[in-house]
Amino acid sequence: MSKKTAAIIGATGLVGRQLVRLMLKENLYDSIKIVTRRSLELSDSRIQEIIVEDFDCLINSSGQLDANDFYCALGTTKKKAGSKKAFLKVDVDYPIAFAEIAKEQSGFNQFLVVSAVGANSSSPLFYNRAKGQLEESLQALELRALKIFQPSLLLGDRQETRAFEEVAKAISAIASFFLIDSKKRIGAIRDVEVAKSMLKVAEKNAEGFKRFKPNQMIDIAYS
Repeated sequence: MSKKTAAIIGATGLVGRQLVRLMLKENLYDSIKIVTRRSLELSDSRIQEIIVEDFDCLINSSGQLDANDFYCALGTTKKKAGSKKAFLKVDVDYPIAFAEIAKEQSGFNQFLVVSAVGANSSSPLFYNRAKGQLEESLQALELRALKIFQPSLLLGDRQETRAFEEVAKAISAIASFFLIDSKKRIGAIRDVEVAKSMLKVAEKNAEGFKRFKPNQMIDIAYS
């Protein structure tokens, strides 16, 4: 991946933080453009921060986003967003806007995005329905290469605590203890495993569309 540029949005989240860390550690890109609302204060010459205080105006930064591989790890919760409408902006509208910008770049190769298991635009569950709408909208853009990663429960060091997820993580950890192969965990995947799988898939730079389920991501991460 020498002489290639990555662009990433959602770098402050679980998967996004791991993506940036691994990109820097493994020297995968010569340049990493991070779209962020505030500076992450990363001291590395490969990092270029593109400060966008209002993602509603993301299109105004398209001229700075000439890159090859675009990573979208945006995501929130309805509680944190404050409303369903605000949630949809973060989890659906902004990723689509980012993909539209990516498509217009002359050096664009591929778009890699974090979605979720159960994504279905016809789902009775709001979260799954939103993720399904996102996936369908991205496919409609007919990108040269679209890779969708569908993690289940994400394990990682969250900045905020979510009570339900803490319980679910405990149950998952207990269940996993009894499995012979620790890679075949039940119902959860680590943030770093998602990030590793995304980078390994990106390295192959294959055209076309593909989805990756949790077990597939874990297999790729450890391959």
